Amino acid sequence: MFIISPRVVNTINALPAADREPISRALSREFILGEDPEQTLTPVQCMVYAMIRFYVNQDTERGLSHAS
Repeated sequence: MFIISPRVVNTINALPAADREPISRALSREFILGEDPEQTLTPVQCMVYAMIRFYVNQDTERGLSHAS
């Protein structure tokens, strides 16, 4: 299970159009399909993706700890 919080959505929506779709696809590839999406991203997109992935993991941990 993972949580896509408003923080993640807002961060993705704030990206330039050229980066928004590849990073959104990368999130789907990793969190839904279990694939490594980084080979499909540019080096700059990989850095942004790492930050967004951190947000998803952090928000998921927070959400799960509050559910207990």
